Amino acid sequence: MNYITWALIGMVGYSFTTLLVKLSTRSGQLSSFLVLAIACVITFICAVCITIARGDLQNLSPKDFVGSSALFAYATGIALTVAVMSLFRALSLGPASIVVPIYGMFIVGGAILGILFLHEPITMRKLAGIVLAIISIVLIAKK
Repeated sequence: MNYITWALIGMVGYSFTTLLVKLSTRSGQLSSFLVLAIACVITFICAVCITIARGDLQNLSPKDFVGSSALFAYATGIALTVAVMSLFRALSLGPASIVVPIYGMFIVGGAILGILFLHEPITMRKLAGIVLAIISIVLIAKK
């Protein structure tokens, strides 16, 4: 599968994630953090199983876990924790129709960071897409 297919699968998965978080927290029986903990355990088990099945650990040594790639991976974990904890909490407090579009602005943030730090080319088409994305979020999320 190519990156477009994986991105589409991820989009569908995240779409269902936001719905399922809202459904699991709306009664108040489960907190957003408990739902996140359950989801993270499932994610962790799946990721470890896939990593082992792919043989990703076979050629690694302890020093690989302190190199720059590992440090970026640790930073990724922190950023993802903040992002997902915030999303789950926001969904437990507010309407999904407002929370999800605002959260979805990470797409614009990611595009801008890619341009600034990864030196990806900026084109008029990308710039127009970023501006239209911002406008669409304002239109969707504004009460």
